Amino acid sequence: MGVVVVAAGLGVRLGAGMPKALVRVGGRTLVEHAVQRAGGGSSRSRAVVVVAPATHLSEFEALLPEARVIPGGAERTDSVAAGLATLPTDVDIVLVHDAARALAPPSLFDAVVAAVAAGADAVVPGLPVSDTIKQVDAAGAVVRTPDRSTLRAVQTPQGFRRSALERAHARGGQATDDAMLVEQAGGTVQVIDGDPLAMKITLPPDIETAERFLRAARSGESASRPCAAPTLIVLGGLPGVGKTTLARALARRMPVAHIRLDTIEATMVRSGLTDKVIGPEGYAVAFRVAGDQLALGLSVVADTVNPVPETRDRWREVAAEHETRVVEVELACSDPALRERRVTERASDIPGLTAPTWQEVAEREYHPWSPDLRLDTAVATPEELADTVVGWMRSHP
Repeated sequence: MGVVVVAAGLGVRLGAGMPKALVRVGGRTLVEHAVQRAGGGSSRSRAVVVVAPATHLSEFEALLPEARVIPGGAERTDSVAAGLATLPTDVDIVLVHDAARALAPPSLFDAVVAAVAAGADAVVPGLPVSDTIKQVDAAGAVVRTPDRSTLRAVQTPQGFRRSALERAHARGGQATDDAMLVEQAGGTVQVIDGDPLAMKITLPPDIETAERFLRAARSGESASRPCAAPTLIVLGGLPGVGKTTLARALARRMPVAHIRLDTIEATMVRSGLTDKVIGPEGYAVAFRVAGDQLALGLSVVADTVNPVPETRDRWREVAAEHETRVVEVELACSDPALRERRVTERASDIPGLTAPTWQEVAEREYHPWSPDLRLDTAVATPEELADTVVGWMRSHP
């Protein structure tokens, strides 16, 4: 097994005045981080070739005595081809990794290797795309809006059967990644789950983000999670907009305690405490239960209508009491007919809970507010909305 670490870029956009791979993060150069992680997984017998700028070979060689350092080519594809040709002939699985993705964890390397060993020609890690993507023409006019549920932002390390990668390079041509060459050559490319730590360091703010990831790792936190510290995610919106569905989609992406006001209020009625909950009692229970979970270090998603300033202020107080951040998300449905259909056709999944009528929802008190995110459940799936929330949390640590 071999690894080609591509580190020949000059890093013009980073503005460091040196090759990007020699920029230091957490006291070490990016290329040192990349090489250490490339050889740090469970499959340790990896020959590592680093493709560096021809003008700085001696610096790379001094930093990386355990790797073979060679000069890069005019384009990225040329550099990879040079590294591939330098690997020992008995290497049958090749990983290609960008030094700019210096913090990709060893576990990601192992996952890529395992997927190639299972039979794929090429394997790339990728993350779901949370933004809406527009394809435009030369004049900037929108040509197409792809379904983002089918899109992935791919990362490195990318893994290949050596024979498939060599065939792809033999055809010639340039590409932004080697998986594209294999794809063009008719090979099969498989996407597996990527990792936020495999972010690409391109601009100065990326250095700050990488430093933050390293500090979190040193303190024992999980920097690859959407939020390393406990977070209170407060959902709000009138009945029928999809709060519970979003909460469940979030729970499939990150460990959270789901606190659902409907469940609390229905349990109060079934227990005989009251015939109908019309006051703040259910919210009072939700605030206390959320506080208990946050005190244990667990993130919480609060699934409530959250209709008035008093409830919103109290959620913020709960977060402040436990020194956690709060992320406020309001859900709405911009399609009136769809919204009415959701309310009138909704069947309660909680014993003892009677779903509100459309008239009751229309007359419900609900005050405007200024949340962190406003999401329209008429134009996106629950999975897409969950990706948006997680993406926002990652970009606002």
